[in-house]
Amino acid sequence: MPSKHTSSREQREQVALQKLFEQRSHIGGRLPQILEPTPPVHHMPKPVEVPPEGQQTEPETPRRGRGARMEKKTGLHVVLQGIKVNGFPHPANGGFIMVPRVMNALLSLERVAVIQVVFEICAQTVGWEDKHGKHGRREWVRLSIRHFEIACGMKASQVVDALRRAVQQGYIRRRPRAGGNEYAIRWAEDADEQGRGTP
Repeated sequence: MPSKHTSSREQREQVALQKLFEQRSHIGGRLPQILEPTPPVHHMPKPVEVPPEGQQTEPETPRRGRGARMEKKTGLHVVLQGIKVNGFPHPANGGFIMVPRVMNALLSLERVAVIQVVFEICAQTVGWEDKHGKHGRREWVRLSIRHFEIACGMKASQVVDALRRAVQQGYIRRRPRAGGNEYAIRWAEDADEQGRGTP
């Protein structure tokens, strides 16, 4: 229990503090009025805007944020660290992959997982020479889910969802082959063919 001396001391300090703020004119009135309670702030909910008829409220496929990465380190971490330290290898020394200029639309608007699987299919097809392939490049490649997990640093469920969406959106083609699947980029010249595959 506090002593009588402590409580009278607290009272004196409170009175002195009150006087200081009442007589703040002696230093130009610059002290804030901290003894007055601040008025409560009322947050008004934002009104919901209804778009005019015939307009969409958001794009058909909104881009989601990047999901959680796999916890374990992959070869991608080594490559990324090498880029940070040394920069990108020049195509004359490190090889290169031809990608269509319209790939920037995917990079800007599509989900990251979808971009990764489309790029990996591009790297494994157009990135390889094939004298028998169209335009001298490999057209189809057999890739497992595990390959995508390692190459893209994703979980199996993320790979399956990304591949399904890439097929549905018409970015890639897929066909069953020898107990697995083969993949190809869906080129504009292939649009007449029935080659989208099954989602």
